[in-house]
Amino acid sequence: MRKGKNLMQKSKKDTKLLFVNPCLRPGGFTKLLPVGLGSVMTYFHENDYEFTLLDIDINEYDDAYVENYIKNNNFDFVLIGTIVTHYKWIKWFVNMTKKHQPNSCVITGNSVAGSIPELFLNNTKGDIVVTGEGEISAYEAVEAVRLEKDLKTVEGISFRIDGGTITTTENRKVGNINDFPMINWDLFDVERYMAKPSSNADKDIKPEDMRAMPVITARGCAFKCSFCHYVFWNDPYRNRSPKEIVDEIEHVQKKYNAKYIEFWDDLSFASAIQAEKLCDELISRNVKVKWNCAIRVDLFTRARLSYDDSLRVTKKMKESGCYQCGFSLESGNKQILEMMNKKIDVDAFYTTVYVLREAGIIVDTSVIFGYPTETKETIQETFDQCFKAGIYPSIGFLLPLPYTVMYDYAKANGFITDEDRFLESITERQDICVNMTKMTDEEIMSEIKTGAKMLNEQLHVGLTEETYIKSKGYKSQRIKKKLRRPDPENMKRIENDVSFNYSAAEFKFEEQTN
Repeated sequence: MRKGKNLMQKSKKDTKLLFVNPCLRPGGFTKLLPVGLGSVMTYFHENDYEFTLLDIDINEYDDAYVENYIKNNNFDFVLIGTIVTHYKWIKWFVNMTKKHQPNSCVITGNSVAGSIPELFLNNTKGDIVVTGEGEISAYEAVEAVRLEKDLKTVEGISFRIDGGTITTTENRKVGNINDFPMINWDLFDVERYMAKPSSNADKDIKPEDMRAMPVITARGCAFKCSFCHYVFWNDPYRNRSPKEIVDEIEHVQKKYNAKYIEFWDDLSFASAIQAEKLCDELISRNVKVKWNCAIRVDLFTRARLSYDDSLRVTKKMKESGCYQCGFSLESGNKQILEMMNKKIDVDAFYTTVYVLREAGIIVDTSVIFGYPTETKETIQETFDQCFKAGIYPSIGFLLPLPYTVMYDYAKANGFITDEDRFLESITERQDICVNMTKMTDEEIMSEIKTGAKMLNEQLHVGLTEETYIKSKGYKSQRIKKKLRRPDPENMKRIENDVSFNYSAAEFKFEEQTN
């Protein structure tokens, strides 16, 4: 890249950095401190950089304010990251920044740029893209530009050199995540974030007990669903040790009076063993806190746990403070589940819902409609499974995102012909952004609304027609449907199903918990 004259051998103290926290959902009731940005900022802070934060999210600045801020302030580096569904906005921000500050170095990360580095750089005036985990790569990129070193020596980035050629360096392999410093939340206006209650709160929790803080238990996911998009795709699943996790929980309790912990992970627990070890750590240290987590449908069945052992683990989760668990059914149809590469059995879903509820834990799930083989019948199968388990799901549509199997499928079959235009058009998973079924948009929407209406009435959820799909309240509903205990013989069938016998390599993450 071309270096601006203002970047020549400046000291760290004299280098002006701006970090930007975008607003993902304007008007949202819940605000949660940004874990990824917080970790990157902490890394820079630990390495003696001072910087400014433009927190658009908590302040909900409009675009006019943001542009005026950029226009009237000069920075050597501007660092920003967001998710790929905000591609259109980030293009505007990057190009606007370079218009007003042409000599600044704009570094973009997270999935919006990391999954499409060449496309992003070809359609913006951005300088550098971080293609994986941001802490070390972003820091070394800034250091390379500041000290006028060759950017090719920095792993995990893409950048444009003079003449327009784009270069991508080798993917950075980040090691043990326990080695990263604990996030310094003092870099944010913590109290303003904590004033926004957790979206997972139920009406039985007092507002003063909903001082929520995010904590990560792991990075990445041990599985590869065909629709799933996340920034750590090329990296193995790595979990933090129970001690490190609980140390951080105790820290945010003491420093910020946190009462509720959001385990902000793609997958909090990839195994029942991992979950139990964390619970044991919380219980043994007598930590009193409520928490939620993300797990897999087959957390217990894949571990070959009997009903009694599954219930023993869930009761221990409850004792340690677990308030809510989220895990995705996605579809009630076996063929579609296979296309998703979910490697789950719908009976495992029912079993997991049952044992968690028996322990007194609230359960949330999500479903995805719109795979190519979706029909009226498969839609109904999904709602039938939700009714059987007595759960109203978060409803979404298949949204093919870059670096996923379904994105490649959509391109290969003509559903995406102009990537830049497509990415500018996408919104949220609750909207039909592309329809790859044989049904029209109207037909698929009608079938889903019919199924949702029936489920809403059957389970007495209390949603209105306008909120069947775009609901903000399904998580706070306590559904009273009485469930039948899983048949032991059926559980045995699930436990012995070879499809759940993952390779030993996929369980290496267990080593980090010891």
